[in-house]
Amino acid sequence: MRFCFPFCKFHSVVLLLFLLIPFQQNSFPQGLLNPTTHPKFVNPLPIPAQLNATNGGKFNMHMAQTQQWLGLVDGTGTPLMTTVWGYGLKKNAVTYPGPTFVASKNVPVYVTWFNDLPGHFLPVDPSLHMAHPENLMSPEEVAAWYAAGNVPTVAHLHGGHTESASDGLPEAWFTQHSKDVGRYFVKTNYVYDNSQEAATLWYHDHALGITRLNVYAGLAGFYLLDDNNESMLRTTGVLPAQKHTIEIVIQDKSFYNNGQLFWPANPNEPSVFFDHGGIEPDEWNAWQDFIVGESVDTNQTFNLVFPNGGPTALAEFFGDFIVVNGMLWPYLDVEPRPYRFRLLNGSDSRFYILKLDDGSDFLQIGTDDGLLPSPVSINELIIAPGERADIVVDFSKEVWAGKSIKLLNIGPDEPYGGGTPGVDFDSADPLTTGQIMQFNVVKPLKVTRGLPVATVNESSELRTTIVPLVSTTTTPRRLGLFEGNDEYGRLQPMLGAFIPSSNSIESLTWDDAITENPALNAVEEWEVYNFTGDAHPVHLHLVAFQIINRQPISFDISEKDQVQHNDSIGVGGIVALSDITTTGPAEDPALNEMGWKDTFIVPPGYVGRVIAKFDKPGRYVWHCHILSHEDHEMMRPYHVGAMPKLAPENEIASVKDFRLSQNYPNPFNPSTVINFSIPAENTLVSLKIYNSIGQEVGTLINQIVPAGNHEVRFDATGLSSGVYFYTLTAGNFVDSKKMIVLK
Repeated sequence: MRFCFPFCKFHSVVLLLFLLIPFQQNSFPQGLLNPTTHPKFVNPLPIPAQLNATNGGKFNMHMAQTQQWLGLVDGTGTPLMTTVWGYGLKKNAVTYPGPTFVASKNVPVYVTWFNDLPGHFLPVDPSLHMAHPENLMSPEEVAAWYAAGNVPTVAHLHGGHTESASDGLPEAWFTQHSKDVGRYFVKTNYVYDNSQEAATLWYHDHALGITRLNVYAGLAGFYLLDDNNESMLRTTGVLPAQKHTIEIVIQDKSFYNNGQLFWPANPNEPSVFFDHGGIEPDEWNAWQDFIVGESVDTNQTFNLVFPNGGPTALAEFFGDFIVVNGMLWPYLDVEPRPYRFRLLNGSDSRFYILKLDDGSDFLQIGTDDGLLPSPVSINELIIAPGERADIVVDFSKEVWAGKSIKLLNIGPDEPYGGGTPGVDFDSADPLTTGQIMQFNVVKPLKVTRGLPVATVNESSELRTTIVPLVSTTTTPRRLGLFEGNDEYGRLQPMLGAFIPSSNSIESLTWDDAITENPALNAVEEWEVYNFTGDAHPVHLHLVAFQIINRQPISFDISEKDQVQHNDSIGVGGIVALSDITTTGPAEDPALNEMGWKDTFIVPPGYVGRVIAKFDKPGRYVWHCHILSHEDHEMMRPYHVGAMPKLAPENEIASVKDFRLSQNYPNPFNPSTVINFSIPAENTLVSLKIYNSIGQEVGTLINQIVPAGNHEVRFDATGLSSGVYFYTLTAGNFVDSKKMIVLK
C-alpha cells in the first residue's frame, strides 16, 4: 500500500500564492470501457516494423499524431479507434509503438528527430516544474502556452552509452520546428555510437515534467543492438534465430467508452475499476485517493491554483487494460520450439510479476544491457517500469502441443513494496490486469538450415564472465529516495544526496546544485537508501552498472523545508547518517540480475548498491523510472568530468569576447587548468583534446554554458608524454592551443 511518513504533511509556510487561475474544465464521455467484459486474446500480437541500421546510416524520425486500432470494441463489437502519438520515418506513417531500430556494435547511427505533433490531447498540469519557455512565470501562462498547441519533446535512448548532447536530457526539449527549446538544447540530429555490447534498448520521450503524458500517448519504441557474440550464438543455433525473436512492450492503459485514452487528472472523472472477483467491484479513483485522501483539497494554495480541482498531476497511474505492442490482450501463434522474447515494462507505475499459467519454468538469458554469462531458469519474473528482460520460452513440451498458454501477471494493482503475492499484497485482477497475452502452440515446426531449433539451456555459455568493477574512489556516494509534499500539499517523491555540512542525506529537487560529479573515467559505487514505503526503479543515464547488493535498514527521518521550482515551500526529508542502521545481512542480487543493468529496484526500507564507470563527459540525469514520479521532482542532474566554473555577475558583465587562454602549468604532470571566456548566455561549447597527429583523445566539455569566465581542470593520467592540442568551439568561434605532457 501507499505509505507516507509523518513528515509528509503539507507545510504551513507558503512563500508564494498564485492568482486565481480559471482552468477550463474538460468535458468527458460518460464512463470508461469495462475491461472485465472486453474480449481478450482475439487479435494477433503486432510485431513492430524494423529499421535496418546494422550498417549505420542516417534516419529522419518523426513524432506525429495518428488514429490506431488497439483492439478496442464497443458493446456491439464495433471497433473503436484511438488517438495516439507515434514515431515513424514519415509524418503520415507513424505507429505506436515506434519502429524498432536494429543496430550493430561500434557502427554509429544518426537520427534527426522531428516534432510534428499537434497540441496535447491529455490533461496538462501547468503547475509542475516542466518544459516551457523560461519567461513564463505563472501556471496560468504555462497553461496558455500549452493550450496554444506547443508540445515539448526530446527522445532519450534508454540504456544507450551516448554523448550528453544526444542523450535526450529533460531540458534539451524542443517544440514543433524547434520554435522553442530548453536550456540544455543542443541539436535535433543525434548520434548513437553504439559503443556497448548487444542489448535490448528502447527510445522514449523525456521532456521535463511531461514525460508521463508523452509516453502514455505512445512515444516509445525499441532499439536492438547486435554484436559478433550474439550473432554467433544465433548462427550456431544456441539462441533462436531472428524470425523467432520478438520484442514485447507491456503497458497498462484505461479508455473512455468512445475508445480514447483516459488519464486521471480531474475530480469529475469516472473511476478505474479493479474487479477482484468479489461480490462488489473494487473501485480506484486516483483523484479521490491522492487529492481528497491526502487532504490536498483543503489546502488554500491548491484551491487558488486549481479552483476546479484540476487538471493536477497524481502520484501514480494504474490502468485496467493491458496493451502489448499496441494491442489489447493479444495472442501469438507459435511453433513447438524455443522463442526469444525481449521484454520491456513500458508502464508508468506498474510493476509486473510475470509467470506462465501452468507455472512452467523459462530461461532468462539477458538483463537491461546485455546477455547473462549463462541462462537462469525461473518461473516468475519481476520487472519494474523501464526494465528489460531477455527470456526464452520453449514451446516444444508435449503437453503444450495444440494448446494455449497464457502469460499472467501476479503483481499488484497498486504501488509495489516487495513481498509475496497473495500474502503481502493482493495480486492483479485475474480477469483483467492479471492477464498479459496468450501463446497458441498451433503452427507446424519448420526446421531449415537457417532456422534450427535453438539449443539454449542452463549450461549454455552466452558470453565471457562479467568481471566485477572496482571502485576508484574511497567512499561510496550516499543517495536517498524520499516522499514529501509540494507547495499544494500533494505527495511529492524526491531524490536526495549526502550533504557534508549536516552529515545527513537530504531530499533535493531538480534545481538544487549538482551533488554528483564523478571524475571522467571514475568507477564509483552508489548507495541508494529508500526512505519511502514503496519500491522504486532507479535509472542512471549513460552507464551500465553492476548490482552489488541490497541490505535492510532502519532509520529516523525528520522533515525539512523544501524549496520548490517556483520558490514556494513544501516539505522534504532529512536522515542523519548516525540514524541509519543496517538490520540484516547484505543480499546478493538474484542470479537473473547478475548482468549489466541500467535500472534496478530498491525495495522500501533497503539500501541498494551499484557500481558503474562514468566514461563520457557532460551533463546526464538519474531518476526513478515511475514516470509520474520523475515528472514531479524525483529526478536529478549529474555531471561527469570538470564542471564549467560559474562566474560572479560582475565578471559576466565584463566578458566582451570569446577567449581561450594558455593552460597553466605547461608543461604539466598530471593535471593542468584551462580557462576560457564566453560573452553570450547559453552558448554551446565544445572543448576537446587532440594528440599530435590530430586524433581526439578526450572531451572536457560538450554542453551549453552560461556567459562568463570558466575554468576546467584536465587530468592526463592516462596519456603518455608528448605534445597535445586543445580546441575550443563556441558558435562560430574556434581556437586551439598547444600543451605539453611531461612525465
